[in-house]
Amino acid sequence: MTTIEQVKDRYLNKAEKNGTNDNIVVDNLRFCLLYNEAQNKFQTLHLQNRGIDDVRYIQKFLILDQRIPYTSKTQDKYNFLLPKNYFDLADVRAKAEKEKCKRLINCVEVQTENLSELLQDEHWKPSFEWDETLYTINSDQVSVYTDNTFQVSEILLNYYRYPSQLKLVDDFNPESDFDSNSLIEWDNKSLDDIITLMVFNLDINSNNPRFQLQTLRLQK
Repeated sequence: MTTIEQVKDRYLNKAEKNGTNDNIVVDNLRFCLLYNEAQNKFQTLHLQNRGIDDVRYIQKFLILDQRIPYTSKTQDKYNFLLPKNYFDLADVRAKAEKEKCKRLINCVEVQTENLSELLQDEHWKPSFEWDETLYTINSDQVSVYTDNTFQVSEILLNYYRYPSQLKLVDDFNPESDFDSNSLIEWDNKSLDDIITLMVFNLDINSNNPRFQLQTLRLQK
């Protein structure tokens, strides 16, 4: 497994022209901030594309069939709490029950702006018989809607978690050691792109014209 120190050395080599020329000072705190920002952006870019090749890069962060806690029922919806490490959604299925009949039904995400209309639409509204219902993401919850003729007992969530975020033992000391729970979870190919993103962000913040070259590298 690649260590944090190894990634920092690779970053400094790329950002400081082999660590000697640009006089860029990067303490451990700033490195953590740059790395976390870049790896989160890298994962976001792959999720936005959502092609098979793209999600393959981030498959280790995909959690399948996660049962999440039920929190409440309000009118026509059942609410479930999202995991603390939730990054983005992949799929939702619900365990539903009607008149002693139980089965999994599919859930379709909708925008809240269209919700009222869709709940009345014969082709879209929740239906136990058609094995389909609607859901929204709101207030760190998944809300699954019913037509009040069936109940939702639990949901199975497929989601992408956050990659391990780098932290320091002492957040108030910029040169503190790295927290031992912080991990580098990416392979070397992905790390190359993440480090390029780190340099790109640093160059933008410091008005370095080199960011134009980094932009071309990211487009390859």
